[in-house]
Parts: sequence; C-alpha cells; structure tokens
Amino acid sequence: MEKSGQRVPFTVENIKKCICRDCPVQNTSQCIRKRSEKAKEIMENIESGLVPKPEDIPGLYCATGVVTCKDIDTSQMCICGDCPIWEEYNLADGELLGYYCRDGKAK
Repeated sequence: MEKSGQRVPFTVENIKKCICRDCPVQNTSQCIRKRSEKAKEIMENIESGLVPKPEDIPGLYCATGVVTCKDIDTSQMCICGDCPIWEEYNLADGELLGYYCRDGKAK
C-alpha cells in the first residue's frame, strides 16, 4: 500500500506507531539517546497538522532512510517485522526487509 508517493509516508501518525525507539540496534547509541530526548519534547508540543523534520525523529527509518548516527549496533536483532507499520504497508513484499536504519527506506 503506497500513500503520498512513497512506500511509507513520514507522518505524525506513523511516528506514533513506530517502534524504532525499542529496537536493540539503537538501544546503546548515545547519539540516538540525545535525539530521542529532543524528539519526545517535539512530539509533546506538536501542534495539530504540523509534522516534525525527519532529522529530529530517531526512527521511522522505513520512511526516511539511513540513520545519521554512526554508533548504532547493526549486529543486534532488527525488530522491523514486529512493527504495525510493517503490516500496514506490507513491507514484507519490499526490496528491503528490515534494517532500514542501515540500508535505507522501504522500497
């Protein structure tokens, strides 16, 4: 299911569904931890209809692509297959099957 011209659109609704914050791949990243604090503040204060910038949200990599933080640990197990976005956008039929943080957005 494709919406808005890309496989997974970067929307507030999808940010809220995203489970990247719980992913073992980024659990030990200090860079992600700092960005998560900022993202939490942004999401708590977001006005209706406004969408934050992708660079301010450490997650939803299936929509935005590779993470800029270099201290993620891709030797850990990816949990993309457990995400509600995975099923909603039928990502199992895509070119990439997880590790969007490492390999790029869903196609």
